[in-house]
Amino acid sequence: MRNTMKIIYALLLSFSVLASTISEVLPAQAADAIVASEFKANSFGLWKESTIYANTRMGSTNKQNWCTGLEDPKCAEYDSLYADLILRPCVTELDRACVENVEAKNSNSVMEKLTLYGESTGQKIASYKVGTRQMPAGGGLSVWKSSELNPDGSEKFYAAHVLLRLISVCDRNTAKITCPVTPSDFKGSVFPVSIKPGTNCREFALQGKCVDSMNFTGSERISLTLRMDNYLTGWIFGRMQNADFSVSPIDYVYNQIRIEGDVTLVPELKASVAKSDIAKDPKLEKFLTDFYTIGRAWPWGTGPGSGSSNDNGLGAPSKTYPDFLAAQTITRIDAPPYAGDFDLFSAFESYLKPFSPKAENVYGLSFSRETNSIFWNISAIANNGFTGCSNDQTKLLGLVVTNAPIFDRGPPEFKDGTLNYRVAGIHLNNDGTLFKGSYTYIVRADTARCYYGFSNAPIAATVEVVSADNSTQVATVLVSENATTGFIKLQAENFTFSSPTIKVKLMQDKPLESVKAETAKAEVAKSEVAKSEVAKAPSAAVVKKVIIITCTKGKATKKFSGANPKCPAGYRKR
Repeated sequence: MRNTMKIIYALLLSFSVLASTISEVLPAQAADAIVASEFKANSFGLWKESTIYANTRMGSTNKQNWCTGLEDPKCAEYDSLYADLILRPCVTELDRACVENVEAKNSNSVMEKLTLYGESTGQKIASYKVGTRQMPAGGGLSVWKSSELNPDGSEKFYAAHVLLRLISVCDRNTAKITCPVTPSDFKGSVFPVSIKPGTNCREFALQGKCVDSMNFTGSERISLTLRMDNYLTGWIFGRMQNADFSVSPIDYVYNQIRIEGDVTLVPELKASVAKSDIAKDPKLEKFLTDFYTIGRAWPWGTGPGSGSSNDNGLGAPSKTYPDFLAAQTITRIDAPPYAGDFDLFSAFESYLKPFSPKAENVYGLSFSRETNSIFWNISAIANNGFTGCSNDQTKLLGLVVTNAPIFDRGPPEFKDGTLNYRVAGIHLNNDGTLFKGSYTYIVRADTARCYYGFSNAPIAATVEVVSADNSTQVATVLVSENATTGFIKLQAENFTFSSPTIKVKLMQDKPLESVKAETAKAEVAKSEVAKSEVAKAPSAAVVKKVIIITCTKGKATKKFSGANPKCPAGYRKR
């Protein structure tokens, strides 16, 4: 009996230990019944190496092949082909789709052109021709060295990560030479790094050393010069302040673009709400009910629950609102990367708190940095769908940068005579101080004139920050036009959140159509005045005809004039 009790006790003890171990891995499900969302400043993370993969539809399933390059037989047949290419450093003048240089402000407040130190190890994708388009090569992150040292005496390095995505959609029964290859988007970031000896690297390796990201101090100013397909340089968006840029065509396909700006703090936000508390918040409840009944539009698709996932092995998204509530786990609703989801923000607004995402390594392909939320990032989307004033792909039409956590990914909307741009973020910092927003909009002067039908006369502008309740905020505003570069720069600083709209109103004394109309009117008026003056003028006197004759008498010669002159007696007319 005693032995039996020992066995039972041992079994109970082992079961208790096992249960304790499991509970450490999977917390009590009741505590896990929450809904959560995050707004990260760099949702895509950083790719460690260039990748290419092909998707082939096989009935109701989808087969995905990862390839070493476009010549890989595994990528020979596809319905859609995706190439995520990290731009390599430019080496020669003939190189295209590459990083030309990186600059950083030095201790003398001068932009220093950094020296290329090396390129990360990992898979490279060779340049390859698909159909009529030459796809650029893909490499690894490039590391650039400053001539100055860090405050601790160590060498100062920066890493540049510029990822270009190309897409080819083509039925696998179609000859690939006829399938178009289209640039989809690109994103880029520059950040400080440290380099130490090692082989088992947390982030990425370079020449037998490990490269780890570091935090910006907040005083840095960075510039990045790229050679980029002009299909992708219509509108660029970024995380920086006091931005400037220049652009010049290299050839009929590629532009050289240089983007410069101060680093900026972008609060990264997260929220979590117990599912049992959702019914207490009508706004959140309506959003979630609609989300699991109607769904969201692009980029997540319109299916109910699309863009959500469940933790603890229940990763498949719930399809109905009751299923979502019944899932005793953490349900995460994703925010679109590099874009604003204002409905999602509004639903979770009262629960959002700043946080610093932890560093992550995703399947060895990409990683995210643990930062102090100070960034220098850029992104752009394909220049398709732009018409009228925005259809010139050889030009960089505009740059929009802000420190707002949520923002519209697209150029400002021209509506009711103003250029409108929406941003969103929390009202207070963690320390209780007001979070102050910054926004810079740089637009080609001829594009702005096209919007308004302006002439080449100088343009004036006003910038308003309108809160969600339609009240106008007092903000620091700067408006300038650079006749040399041909750009108008508008800045709004020190405005507050949560969901303001920046409204830009451009003005000119004589809009172009008015100038034309007034010129035509003036010409008509001038003509009428001329006619009137002629009509009012007194009649001209009748001028009598005068005839001059020459008369001679011997050697004497005289001239006589008159209406009908005659020679005197003794003279004869010559």
